[in-house]
Amino acid sequence: MWKREKPEDFIVREISDIPLEENGGFYIYLLAKRGISTKELAKELKFSYAGLKDAFALTFQKVCFDAYQGDFVRKGLEGGKWFILKFLGKAKRKLKIGQLKGNKFAVNVSGFPYELKTSFINYYDVQRIANNHDRGKRVILAVLEGKKKRLKWLENFLVDAYLSYLWNKSLELCLKELTDGIYIEEKGEKFFIPSQIDEEKLPKFWTILGYKKKLLHSQPYYEKVLKEEGFELEEFISILRLMKIKGDYRMTYVRVRELKEVAGRIFFFLPKGAYGTMYLKHIQAEMR
Repeated sequence: MWKREKPEDFIVREISDIPLEENGGFYIYLLAKRGISTKELAKELKFSYAGLKDAFALTFQKVCFDAYQGDFVRKGLEGGKWFILKFLGKAKRKLKIGQLKGNKFAVNVSGFPYELKTSFINYYDVQRIANNHDRGKRVILAVLEGKKKRLKWLENFLVDAYLSYLWNKSLELCLKELTDGIYIEEKGEKFFIPSQIDEEKLPKFWTILGYKKKLLHSQPYYEKVLKEEGFELEEFISILRLMKIKGDYRMTYVRVRELKEVAGRIFFFLPKGAYGTMYLKHIQAEMR
């Protein structure tokens, strides 16, 4: 598997379109950081952001403060970590989660055997589900047993991680009916990587469970996965209704844009919600 040796092996630039207004009440900055997560830094500096970026990476994104921080701020942290803030201008509205178009990646693939592909399965990666989905299941069981009524932010996050895990596993069952492939394991999580992706045979979207969304093609696969998890489908949907989780639709596969190779790196753009690390799992040549 591809592995990063240093943060500079995985460079990410968030792409967003935030209109700047001279009379705006919020202050927009470009944040460059190394070795620290967006969430960790936001907790310390009190800014809002559109998307979370890995700690073990070199990343660039826009963030929003309620007060002016200066034109340029640079701070070194322990262990080679650092961040830089550059003032861009004011905005009338506060930056919120999801307010981005996608991300551009520059990944060091020197020594990594790969074969470029133009699309890949849009699984949630370990950043979201590893060490989280089991805890999310326990939160849902606590709600079912009447031990939980109002959830904290972390508990909601864990529930989302469990729903993401169920999305992966239900789609995996469908894929295994359509094609052969291999499993790749990371941090205790296994991902079925198909040998080929036939977009004509795959539904374009797969349901994220919730009480307001139709299951469409995913219903028999969710029924099987949930049974293995100890739930009946209708029972599980009723729990989500109690928790006011509406559900959503997620793209089954993602087409990679602006793909090129330059000097031992691959460069590409992915829409928001897609994982660059998942694309790397799909292109490793050893699976062929």
